[in-house]
Amino acid sequence: PSEQRAYEIGRLLGVEADSTETVTYWRVQGGDGSNRSQDRIVINPDGTIRVTNPDKNLNISARTDEHASYFLDKRGSNAYIVEFEVPKWFDDFLNEYVIDQKDATTNPNNMGGMAPKRVDPNRPGFAYELPPPWIEWLEEYALNAKIVKGGAS
Repeated sequence: PSEQRAYEIGRLLGVEADSTETVTYWRVQGGDGSNRSQDRIVINPDGTIRVTNPDKNLNISARTDEHASYFLDKRGSNAYIVEFEVPKWFDDFLNEYVIDQKDATTNPNNMGGMAPKRVDPNRPGFAYELPPPWIEWLEEYALNAKIVKGGAS
């Protein structure tokens, strides 16, 4: 989307929207054997992303790369990290609706399973599990995607 469109949507959602301010997210993919993580994020030539199996929850790291780096070490030699940015208003919006994964099924704020979940509270950094439609929104607003660490293409 254009920066202007991202700004307008942020304004409509009632969040502060500076079209130049972004937050970085990461996903660890690949790896070896039973520690392997699915290659879910595909980087498009223009730096946007496509998520495979968008009907399945997607786990990502956010704000610092501590969580992604921790899992990169766990996945094995063929693992890699995809880094991308989202508008700050998107991260603010996600954090407004995020709930803890623990006991999510009984949490009235789970929105029928559609709320983003905070995961891995005992690991370094921040991580989320995104259900649809959050994955669709992530695809729409992610930009500047690239591989930053690891051994895959």
